[in-house]
Amino acid sequence: MTSTAEPTTSTRIRALGAAMVVALLGQLLLGMANTFWLKLPDSGSGWSAAASTSLFMAHMTLGAALIVLAIWIAAAAFRQRDRNWLTASTIGVLGLLLALGGGTAFMSQTSNDGASYLMAVGTSLAIAAYALGLYRPPVTSNA
Repeated sequence: MTSTAEPTTSTRIRALGAAMVVALLGQLLLGMANTFWLKLPDSGSGWSAAASTSLFMAHMTLGAALIVLAIWIAAAAFRQRDRNWLTASTIGVLGLLLALGGGTAFMSQTSNDGASYLMAVGTSLAIAAYALGLYRPPVTSNA
């Protein structure tokens, strides 16, 4: 009978980071799909037009789950004192908050193209942060 090694905290954080990259790519695709198929007014609030569509609700639900997962990864990195993942997850959380702020501003005023751009920048920043976290080897602080 062979025993399998217990996964380390660093291995679990990496697995969560990989899941985060995949989920963020899915979120990016959902956002693009909303751009193509969601009918919003040219100006003014888009909340009432979008609230009943399943595509928009999927985008918002995944976005909320991404923020929870990002905070979970940051907390795990902090407990493990893994500077690599602490840096990656901090930048990732900031990117997600930027995307959330841009999305909220865009839905409040659909003619605000800059807010739409902020969603894409925030999502791209988060993808880059977690991908870099996967690329770099663990760095544990001894303090």
